Amino acid sequence: MPNDKFFKFNNMFTVLKREFKLKKLMNMKVQKAKSSQLNKIDLTKIQNEEKTDYAGIEELWKNEKLLNNYNRDIVHKLSKFSTQNSKVLEFGAGLGTLAKLWQSEKNNKPECLEIDASLRKLLLGRGFLCHKTLEEINKTYDLIYTSNVLEHIKDDVSVLKKLNKKIKVNGCLAIYVPAFMFLYNHLDSSVGHYRRYEKKELIEKLLLANFRIKECYYSDSIGFFTWLFVRSKGTDSKLKFYDKFIYPFSNLLDSTGFKYLFGKNLIVIAQKQ
Repeated sequence: MPNDKFFKFNNMFTVLKREFKLKKLMNMKVQKAKSSQLNKIDLTKIQNEEKTDYAGIEELWKNEKLLNNYNRDIVHKLSKFSTQNSKVLEFGAGLGTLAKLWQSEKNNKPECLEIDASLRKLLLGRGFLCHKTLEEINKTYDLIYTSNVLEHIKDDVSVLKKLNKKIKVNGCLAIYVPAFMFLYNHLDSSVGHYRRYEKKELIEKLLLANFRIKECYYSDSIGFFTWLFVRSKGTDSKLKFYDKFIYPFSNLLDSTGFKYLFGKNLIVIAQKQ
């Protein structure tokens, strides 16, 4: 009996040791990927407070025109914890594609924040109240959502802390970002992405910003594999096909449990503590 206990303990210790080594190896690979990919960022495409022009406006127009199912699904997932009466802000609103859908789907018109002057003018023309910076906002919101924005910000933790201050106690921050740094390619670089996110990384950053995690999962499991082999921006016909046929099937796979394993994007709903 003592020998049996010893062997059981020894086997358990061996398994834990292997898991630790595997996690350590994966973390090393992620850090190596981050280091190598940061050298590939096109600095002319970076957007910040001094250089506010966004490099991917042409892609925004394409996405609004051709990716209706994709955009509606983002709104559906990010709006889970909002109601018709919620005070909502979109952080980094772009053209207002999601804000328009949010208004029609949730019967709730969000306010917007956008640092690009040309996009801000467009948002105002589309009837949205649009802020230039978080600092100029003197109110709090029930929910702030942001889609494909945080990866453009060098000091994302600082911004998450600022967003926390603009959310009511127990209010939520809903985030949609690109996932997995090893998927980073020239398309990320061309629109000024500093990173693609690892799940653990984003969770840790949100905890530092005084949020607690309500939900965290991947989105677009098929897109994970297509992004591995993408070499150029999609043509109109390819984007239409993806939106009409591939994305709905990918969403179905996500719902069977794949969303907890991998996906092209990462969704986090975090609550202010």
